[in-house]
Amino acid sequence: MLQKEFSPDITVVASNTPSIILDMSIKKIIDVKPPLKDARKISKTKQIGILATKSAINSKGLTQYIKKNNFPKNFKIFKINGSDLVELVESGKFISNKKYCQNIIKKNLDEIILQNNIDTITLSSTHLPFLKILLKKQYPKISFIDPADIVAKKVFSKIKNKQNKRNMLKIFATGNVKTFQTKLNKMGINNKVIFLSS
Repeated sequence: MLQKEFSPDITVVASNTPSIILDMSIKKIIDVKPPLKDARKISKTKQIGILATKSAINSKGLTQYIKKNNFPKNFKIFKINGSDLVELVESGKFISNKKYCQNIIKKNLDEIILQNNIDTITLSSTHLPFLKILLKKQYPKISFIDPADIVAKKVFSKIKNKQNKRNMLKIFATGNVKTFQTKLNKMGINNKVIFLSS
């Protein structure tokens, strides 16, 4: 989980699953949720997929969030379990074995995408944007939406008038910190990883 502190007033929880499952409707927290408003504007087939972790897909929080977005009846939202794809990032295979990753992507997504004419998918796990190039290669006609730009705009709107030098990035891991640190270093991210007991 990434947590970015921009000032004593603002914290960004850069993880989709807790943002979806937990109630984070607090002014000081900017959370990350599926960018359904953007997906609605982009989709031509009106068939939209939310690709997220299994726990997020099965949560009441996601069901409630979809309802809050008040989609017209001619739209259909598909909850797609992306936990196997998240594992490709956590294991580092997306760097070391792209062919294997393409096979897993195809195995997990082909049936639901092709049978339902889905043309827009939200990447609703922090891990999934790392697979965006592979996803686009497999499904060139689908729009994959990464919420990072939306969150960045929200953060900028909150801090643009504040002069604060205390911005910091904290990276937490519940698993093997050393292994995770090595994988981040391979991606050019050199921030220290802090162990977070689960």
